[in-house]
Amino acid sequence: MTATVQQRVPLAVAATPARRAAAAWVPPATVAVLVAAGLKFYGVPLPTTAMFAGYVLLGVVLPGTLIWRAIRGRSGWLVEDLAAGLAVGYAGEVLAYVPARAAGAPLLFLAWPAAVLAAFVAVPRLRRHWRGSADPADRTPLWWSLILSGTAAVVFYWSCVRFFRTHDLREPGMLSPDADSPFHLALIGDAKHHMPLMSPWLSDQPVLYHWFVYAEMAATSWATGIEPHVLLVRLSPLPMLFGLVALLGVLGRRLTGVWWAGAAAAVITFFVLTPMPYHWPLEGWFSAFGTNAYEDGSSLRAQLWTSPTQTFGALLFAGLALALVEAMARHTRGRWVLVTVLTAAVTGAKATFLPMLLAGLLLVVAVRLVTRRKVHPGALYAAGVTFLGLLFAQFVLFGGASQGMAIDPLHFAQISGAPYTVKFAAPEYPHPLWRLLVVTVLTVCCWACIWPGLLGLGRLAPTIRHARRMRRDLGIAADPVILMFGIGLSGVGALMVFGHEAGAEGWFMVSARPYLSLASVVGLVLLTPRGLPTGRLLRQVYCAIGAGLVILLAVHKIGSMHTPKVQNTGSMWVSLWGLVWPYLLSYGLLGAAGWWMYRRRLPAWRTLVAAMLAGACLGTAVQHVNEMTRASRLGGWRGVVQIRTFVTPGTQEAGRWLRDHSAPDDLVATNAHCIGDPDSLQGCDNRHFWFSAYTERRFLVEGWGFTDRAHRQAAEDHVNAIFAPYWDRQKLADNDAAFYHPSAATVGRLRDEYHVKWLMVDEGYLLLPSSWIQDYATFRYRAGRIAVYQLGE
Repeated sequence: MTATVQQRVPLAVAATPARRAAAAWVPPATVAVLVAAGLKFYGVPLPTTAMFAGYVLLGVVLPGTLIWRAIRGRSGWLVEDLAAGLAVGYAGEVLAYVPARAAGAPLLFLAWPAAVLAAFVAVPRLRRHWRGSADPADRTPLWWSLILSGTAAVVFYWSCVRFFRTHDLREPGMLSPDADSPFHLALIGDAKHHMPLMSPWLSDQPVLYHWFVYAEMAATSWATGIEPHVLLVRLSPLPMLFGLVALLGVLGRRLTGVWWAGAAAAVITFFVLTPMPYHWPLEGWFSAFGTNAYEDGSSLRAQLWTSPTQTFGALLFAGLALALVEAMARHTRGRWVLVTVLTAAVTGAKATFLPMLLAGLLLVVAVRLVTRRKVHPGALYAAGVTFLGLLFAQFVLFGGASQGMAIDPLHFAQISGAPYTVKFAAPEYPHPLWRLLVVTVLTVCCWACIWPGLLGLGRLAPTIRHARRMRRDLGIAADPVILMFGIGLSGVGALMVFGHEAGAEGWFMVSARPYLSLASVVGLVLLTPRGLPTGRLLRQVYCAIGAGLVILLAVHKIGSMHTPKVQNTGSMWVSLWGLVWPYLLSYGLLGAAGWWMYRRRLPAWRTLVAAMLAGACLGTAVQHVNEMTRASRLGGWRGVVQIRTFVTPGTQEAGRWLRDHSAPDDLVATNAHCIGDPDSLQGCDNRHFWFSAYTERRFLVEGWGFTDRAHRQAAEDHVNAIFAPYWDRQKLADNDAAFYHPSAATVGRLRDEYHVKWLMVDEGYLLLPSSWIQDYATFRYRAGRIAVYQLGE
């Protein structure tokens, strides 16, 4: 039995007048209108947005919601039903699409939502789940709706000014994306036409990666006819992001029984970031991607869009967390079946989540065993399912590959924003252990500012030790909170222990952030006196948030604008002081303000201190949004070419022509393999993916980056994986000979030995006009610098 205590919900929080509850739909409806208008501004026609929204609502959310209600046995709070339904619907969509695509009938996956809807119409005992709940406790307060909708609106605005403006749907704005987006687009194209997936830029290499999001977008493209490019950089991540916001709000309320905890969980996850007292900017990459001074797993950075695997995995995992909370509260076969299905979906969605879930579940089992000498059967079952999923993912989906991840303690400290910028700790500079420890201490201090509520979890001790001990001022079950804390703590541990040359260990912290925030919110509820919040306390909280914000901004303003790099200061110790003193001053002022609150014997001084710290951390989010807004005003709101263009002009037009005039199994060859100059001092940057991305076809050799073989080659040659040379030199020589030395023999070798049917020529690399190839292949199309030739039989 789950340890729990009775709840006496404060009237100020629980009671919701009907007239206000009835208006709770207005904020999300307003956000929906703003999103549609914003998407139109960034190149998505309203009919396309409507088509996409209709599919998500009818093909994903509605069947998922009905299944969620049937498993729970009743309709509940509408926000919870819809948010959980989105996660369940996505799981069903992907798990249906994979076998349908493998069977050669991709549209067959639509049978699953059709069958669900038909069953809930035809079966009498299921029809009641079409109706919503009439329970007054399930009405959403207007203020709660405003906060969650506001969070979603800010996330969308951030997406516009940080991502949409530099990732246009047309040339020239689409010619300089982040390096990962063409990679994602290529895999979506392969998922549309093949199962299992291969790396389409290098057709003999398997995809040993978490690829379920590509199956999801491929399914959406089949169902709606929307271009994968539009789905990737405009549409598909939006319901995932909004669904995550809603699920965090739902989980916060479910864990604590109070509304404000749900709102706080969403706000903390997205906007309460590492405090930034420095006046000097971070190194270009950190500033461009919205990464903070010290690693905090921030959700308000470009990875919301540049890593759709993380965004999709976070949504599914939050749905799984809610399903586990539900199953722990009441054990039924249906609930544990749902946990199993969602675990299967998370298995292929993102590699970081299952190890963290296993750690959290084992912590629940261990705490129950130590404190009560009993095993938690549900947690043990879920741990077993998670372990099997982890084995399946590692040895089947990922083929046992590490993809460059290795045990490398404190590697994150070498690539943290501020220390890297001043070269106090960076991979290419000396970084003795003591420097890494300094960075780690500063990082942990920042975490303490973000999640001070974790200290309040000690008040759960009575409910952990005694299943039947009641505390009338609390309504919190211990086991789900321990699970959330264990998930978050394991992410911190993985960040500390593992390392990756591209900083991929940071994804553990990104994945852990929502659950550290949820655990912290529970602690805040435990620290807040009974009967609160009241109007007076709310005013005090707002003042405390403002005080924290003012303190950080003041320290920020008085600091120097000159970066204290070692080469500028002439002393490593001066650079260290430049890193440390802004935090010493900030925490000194915050500590003094907290001491004043304590000395004043304010009833909720602990809550006010936490609010003040949150205000200090909110300042970073405000700075990010202001900086991107200013950049948009000065440099343009859309179609901005932020970095040097590297996608070949004409790629989209020529690629789509080739897609429309070839068969999915046709193999293509190209002479383009590198980003930029292949003869640069560093070597060939092997992340050339955009030809396979826009053609949705497999290539003999386009690039070879982001494959397990490339990572192993890099380890052998002791180079960064993006500069690893191609290992099959004969194949590369045969491929390039057809372009640089066209003849009946060289072109015929591609056709007869490698079964190539098309040539996609980047004429910018040729010393001779590509028309020379016309003697041995048929010219078919030209766009920009791209020429397309077809090889005869």
